[in-house]
Amino acid sequence: MSDARRAATPSRKFSEPHYIVLLALLLGSQPIATDLYLPALPAIAAELGNPALTLTGLTLAFGAAQLILGPLSDRFGRRPVLLAGCAAYALTSFAGAWVTSLAALVVCRCLQGAAMAALVVCARASVRDLYTPVEGAKALSRGLTGLGIFALSAPLVGALVVAQFSWHAAFVALGIFGMAVFAWVWFFFGESLPPRTPVPDADAEVSATRAVLGDARFRAWTAVLAASYSTLFCFLLSSGFVYIKVFGFSPLGCGLVLAGNSLSYIAGTYWCRHLLKQRTPDRAVSVSSRFSIAGGLLMLAVALVAGAPQAWAMIAGQYLIAIGHGVNQPCGQAGSVAGFPQHAGRAAAISGFLMMLAAFIVGQAIAPFLGVSAWPLVLTNATGGTLIALSAWVLVRRAHAPATSARAT
Repeated sequence: MSDARRAATPSRKFSEPHYIVLLALLLGSQPIATDLYLPALPAIAAELGNPALTLTGLTLAFGAAQLILGPLSDRFGRRPVLLAGCAAYALTSFAGAWVTSLAALVVCRCLQGAAMAALVVCARASVRDLYTPVEGAKALSRGLTGLGIFALSAPLVGALVVAQFSWHAAFVALGIFGMAVFAWVWFFFGESLPPRTPVPDADAEVSATRAVLGDARFRAWTAVLAASYSTLFCFLLSSGFVYIKVFGFSPLGCGLVLAGNSLSYIAGTYWCRHLLKQRTPDRAVSVSSRFSIAGGLLMLAVALVAGAPQAWAMIAGQYLIAIGHGVNQPCGQAGSVAGFPQHAGRAAAISGFLMMLAAFIVGQAIAPFLGVSAWPLVLTNATGGTLIALSAWVLVRRAHAPATSARAT
């Protein structure tokens, strides 16, 4: 593959189709972990108590563990961290199937979130190991198409499993998924990390972190990622309450809205690959952010004119945002690690942590209003779409301006 920078061990031949499947599995571990067990929540609540902490704990552990596992993957390699993460993901899932208390289930989910961090951060870092930044964005868009398929199918699979067996079976299914990913890594993924200089000391570690945080392109792309992910997170958190409790949709109707959102996101990942044939990633998000801001402002404008949020406008606006998200995420994830071939794991970890932190803060802000009104979702989408556009049009454009000027001269 001429445009990929091959760095894996010579004993394992690189296969791009195998690697794209691996990307889909690794990145898809997140929606699988969160969405597959959603149909089990009522049964868990009836047997063990309020399961809200099982999702919050997973999210917080996932965000925090990236800060540890990203640098570890830079130091010891992607493959050992991935294998350990896959094994832990499977084991904690199986353990969750057999617990008898809510506290034990929360512990299992926190450990699973930490294991999931290894999968996601190594996926993003390995793209930088193997590809140039532009080609990396294309590869990520293909992997994120798989993530969209997982997000679309996971709740349906979870509902079937829980209906046929029990909520425990949902965690067994998660464990089987973890074992499948472990096997794929074992058989089809050689080490992608290029040969290293001697292990850095503590001062070098601090210096590397400062270099990542001080880079204008890293900050710009992370701003796009955080704004885009937080906007989507608010939709996922609020949609069931808004469409069922506020607008009176049936559970099936709400499920169809969520399915449409996943399909729009998948379409966005395909559009991303089309844009990258003609544009650089910074110019691609300049185009896709128009969809993001248009979706948010559509919701807000219709609500202001009508005097209240309207379901049709919220659905249409959300789908526009999801299409933009399908471009923003692969370009942002590739762009945030592009300048750090020696510290791709660290850069991926820091940007991933900041994404999760932003989503958690915004989610906590709207949590008290869930089911009461659709206005919080309208306002977060309008604000999020605007922030996505500003990040793309101002921060990313400014960060890439020196390179653009240099090419012009």
